[in-house]
Amino acid sequence: MDLERTMAFIVEQQAQLTASMQKHDEEMAELRAVAAKHGEQIAAVTDLVGRLAQAEIHLVERMNGHETRLQSLELKMTQLFERMDRFIQGIEGNGHKPR
Repeated sequence: MDLERTMAFIVEQQAQLTASMQKHDEEMAELRAVAAKHGEQIAAVTDLVGRLAQAEIHLVERMNGHETRLQSLELKMTQLFERMDRFIQGIEGNGHKPR
């Protein structure tokens, strides 16, 4: 009788182990599916961050170009004002008064 109980115990333990392994395999498959989905999402976010960084670089380059042009315009305006001042002073120096 003792041998039969031992054999029954072993069979029961094997059945529980088989069921446990099956559940483990199912859970692992679910985890792999979730990991794959997260991998796709991470790839999409990484792509978006890269595109955003490229857009920011382009924007900074354009802003630098605008800043350079603005400095050039400021210089030209200063030169124009200086020429206008000399012109007006020249007219006033010749006895003409601006109206």
